[in-house]
Amino acid sequence: MASSIQSTTPDHYRRPPDSYYPIVIIGAGPSGIAMGCQLKLELHFDKFKIFDRQGGLGGTWWANRYPGVVVERFEIKDNISLSTEMRSLKWREQEQEWEIEICRLSPETKLKHPTGLEIIRAKIVVSGAGILTNPNDWPEGVSGRDTFEGEVLHSAEWPQNINLEEKNVVLVGSGCTAAQIAPAILKTELKSLTHIIRSPPWFVPRIKEPGGKEEYAKFAPKIYGSVPLLGFIVRMMICGMSELLWYTTFIQENLKLRQISEKTSLDHMRKLAPEKYHSMLTPQYSLGCKRRVFDNDWLQSMSDPRYTLTTQPWLSVEGSKVIVGNYDANSDVSALPCSYPTDVLILATGFKASQFLHPLSITGRQGASLHRVWEERGGPQAYMGTSIDQFPNFFMIMGPNTFVGHTSVIMSIENNIQYILKMIRPIIDGNVTSLEPKPDAVVKWTQGIKKDMQETVYESCQSWYNDSGAWNSVIYPLTFTSAASTPSSMTGIKTLLYKASLDERVSGCCIYP
Repeated sequence: MASSIQSTTPDHYRRPPDSYYPIVIIGAGPSGIAMGCQLKLELHFDKFKIFDRQGGLGGTWWANRYPGVVVERFEIKDNISLSTEMRSLKWREQEQEWEIEICRLSPETKLKHPTGLEIIRAKIVVSGAGILTNPNDWPEGVSGRDTFEGEVLHSAEWPQNINLEEKNVVLVGSGCTAAQIAPAILKTELKSLTHIIRSPPWFVPRIKEPGGKEEYAKFAPKIYGSVPLLGFIVRMMICGMSELLWYTTFIQENLKLRQISEKTSLDHMRKLAPEKYHSMLTPQYSLGCKRRVFDNDWLQSMSDPRYTLTTQPWLSVEGSKVIVGNYDANSDVSALPCSYPTDVLILATGFKASQFLHPLSITGRQGASLHRVWEERGGPQAYMGTSIDQFPNFFMIMGPNTFVGHTSVIMSIENNIQYILKMIRPIIDGNVTSLEPKPDAVVKWTQGIKKDMQETVYESCQSWYNDSGAWNSVIYPLTFTSAASTPSSMTGIKTLLYKASLDERVSGCCIYP
């Protein structure tokens, strides 16, 4: 990291409370909430503001009650401003601050509020925006969008009171979201469900909850709360199993071990899915290259007589019909182009995961545009996935190459936050005015990521990880344990393991008196 240190620091805390915040956090999802909680818990610092464009807490998990509970427990509710969209960030060199343009939105319509735009300032900006925020657009090559007479919705913008009773529904997508939607809506009184998938996933058998799903949900919180360390032990067991899976499956050269995992997945699929779908549900790529799907009753729900699965390519929509194309190589039955009646079209087609921080405009030192810098360098990249040169005091949680494909992202979020806390402490204390990584540190880190990526299964197919075959800016190509034991692969591991002094914390950095 490069740092700029001055002998005196202005008292920023006397600014008008509505125009200046020492720390601004983008996003009130798991990352943003966790960052706010840790600022209070570890740094005893509460002069921050969290902004989110949604009208509720939780980000991707908005419908989940858990984020709201956490906010109440750590008393950061007053630090959160909802229905507020970030429009632009500009670094002001003379003041050593970020100038931020925000827009208040109507919670119901997400349209601009009559009050218009506002300008605020911040010493530090932390992005917790995540990558699963901007849903993919209408698929290219599918014609007739303007002529479709039915209802179209994306899984990321699910309406609260949707009625599927006696409706012909078409679901597009084969990822984790589609795997949850299909069995859920088949529990309603819909008339038919046609499911269009382009490429089948590798299924992972869901671990059965002790006593069943409902009983476990009822009693587990009480048990974990009353038995000391039980929750931690269970979490470490799950983490250990996930780490072991990476070593046996996600390393490219471990072909034989990966084939064992693939056989287990196929056996599970063939046991539960109707035989007529077995060929359609057999992946033609290595397990782990794309996000695996934990089977949450999707395979069993395929036996519902109202359900139809097809791998024929989606061509167009016309009136109240969805039209699919010619025979697909994955299918065991030659199928001519046909149409399906459609009252409701559900797109579970994923997100623009590789477009970090779009459409937010971020301008750093000397007018540098973050998105232009990334474009010139071949794709999003950041030192340790959290910061980039020319953009002082700007940090990302779940930035480029911090997403993991073999386990939960929660540990990645926690690691990112711990690193950011260590970096911003001297700024908060007034010992440092700004921090940014040196250009060669960013280059060296990115080269290490690319080298390690080539040894993994992620490089063996196209997926939303690598933006259809381009530079993989999403996945971190190692495990947490391998990173800790392979210093050459983690150019910043010494920073993570810093001890006390500022010199150690910014070892290898430029320090200006």
